[in-house]
Amino acid sequence: MRIRDEDISAIRSGADIMDIIGRYLPLVKKGRSFTAVCPFHDDHSPSLSISQDKQIYKCFVCGAGGNVFTFVQNYENISFPEAVVKVAELTGYHLDVKLDEIEKKVDPHKEAGFKVMNEAIHYMMYTLNSSTGAIAKEYLVKRGMTEKILETFQIGYNDAGDSLYKFLNAKGYRDSDCIATNLSRISETGIHDVFTSRITFPIHDSDGNPIGFTARTLDPNVSSKYINTTETEFYIKGNTVYNIHRAKMDARKQGNVIVVEGVTDVIAFARVGITNVCATLGTACTTNQLKLLKQCGSTITFCYDGDQAGQTATYKAAKMAIELGFKVQIVSNKTGKDPDEIIHTYGVEHLQQMVKKPITWIEFIFDYLSMKYDMNNYSSKKEFAQEVMSEIKLLNDDFDRQNFTHQLSQMTGFSFQSMLQESSQTPNPKPVRTTKPAGRAVSSILDGRNAAENIVVSQMLFSIDAAEIFKEKLGFLVGQKQQKLAMMILDEYRKSDEILLADFMDSISNDELKSYLIDLSTTEELPQNYSKEILLGAIGRIKQWLLEEKVEDLKKQIKTITNEESRMSLLQEYSNSLIELRRYIDEESRKN
Repeated sequence: MRIRDEDISAIRSGADIMDIIGRYLPLVKKGRSFTAVCPFHDDHSPSLSISQDKQIYKCFVCGAGGNVFTFVQNYENISFPEAVVKVAELTGYHLDVKLDEIEKKVDPHKEAGFKVMNEAIHYMMYTLNSSTGAIAKEYLVKRGMTEKILETFQIGYNDAGDSLYKFLNAKGYRDSDCIATNLSRISETGIHDVFTSRITFPIHDSDGNPIGFTARTLDPNVSSKYINTTETEFYIKGNTVYNIHRAKMDARKQGNVIVVEGVTDVIAFARVGITNVCATLGTACTTNQLKLLKQCGSTITFCYDGDQAGQTATYKAAKMAIELGFKVQIVSNKTGKDPDEIIHTYGVEHLQQMVKKPITWIEFIFDYLSMKYDMNNYSSKKEFAQEVMSEIKLLNDDFDRQNFTHQLSQMTGFSFQSMLQESSQTPNPKPVRTTKPAGRAVSSILDGRNAAENIVVSQMLFSIDAAEIFKEKLGFLVGQKQQKLAMMILDEYRKSDEILLADFMDSISNDELKSYLIDLSTTEELPQNYSKEILLGAIGRIKQWLLEEKVEDLKKQIKTITNEESRMSLLQEYSNSLIELRRYIDEESRKN
């Protein structure tokens, strides 16, 4: 289904690029613009610049840039129509087109896998509500799971006797698809169910496609209480975040995603009405999972279990999140229990209150590291102090640095004042840029003969008057990119008296031209406003350059022509061109 141009334009004009990018990345104000850590390369210093005036962004290291649609499209790795629908959702724009109505290219094999897993989910949900699943259903109800929770999370029951495989086989699903999705496995005695006699919790990808399961036994004699889908082409644990397809919209609205360890933790939060929650399916949080969680926004709150393993996992995951540009908060869990156990032991209100009062990363560091190090041993206490101080130095707020440094001194008896002063007096070094795309782009914008043509095109973007002067006094440009973009600008002015850069960008399908437009718009060395004087000066230099080329070309032709009449005609043209060239040079000299 096609999205109307009028809707695209309305969505774009109603979406503030700062607000949209701010839902994905933490922004830092810098003059009239904002900066952020670029998500499109391995960036550790803010190199992404966002212009609220122009409604575009540009990374001056990797060269990525565009408007609000480009950002969402590239960040989420989706199509342009999908990006338009996402931005419409984020801004509250009513669009008749839904994401599931947009045609997507799907691998037929994966599509078959999704279908068989969806069929399995519905069969196991049916089994849970039948007499066969009565004991499993009773257990879940005792654990506080309502009918709504069971339906929302599609919780089911895989009965004994390979009932799921027999059902899928009877429905015509291929054995190869059942095995590829790890619903079934082959043994010496045939094909059998993987999750036999277990309560099943489906796992989905960020688009809502089923990719695997975690399953719980009710038999106390079985050693593995929970088992998961083994890694398949559909399910890779380190690349999967449970419940992200349900939680990301609420997380974006609330500006925060809560991250827990497991499936039942997510469900525990849902039972108390907290829906912006995802799980990393264990304590080993990965960089890929955190990158996926950026779909939920730039603030992340970790709420792992309160035991030692959970707190250690929090420390490791939070450090990775900070490196990826997240603002990190921690739910202070000193109960030693997981969220589900907290509800059963202390009640719903206790968990709700814990979530309402998260602590900062630095506060967590004090608590966690003071338990890790022996504070009665000098060497150990020194290591503790050095590690905490290294985190304090990274704080942007002077008050916070002073306050936590004082707190550290009180705890250890060490003085850090000189280190703090040294840190505050030493300016943050500018990142060393080892990549070259941006450097090449800027030099091509300003270098030699391109410079004047680039000024002309950029001036045309600012004003229809500049476009009219270009048509009247020049009419064409030699550079291929410059000429193509100039013609597109003239065409745009036939529709409107003003060019809105972010809208105009959507009309350009050629990636090279779009990149050139972004470079023109973000190169500070180019004039940032329309100036007739600057425009005419650039046109004059272009004409002078063209005349110099013409004079050199005529000189070469004269040397090769033997026909006297033709030679005299060329000499006359050569003489006239020289006179005109001298006039331009004299005019330029008088200006200087």
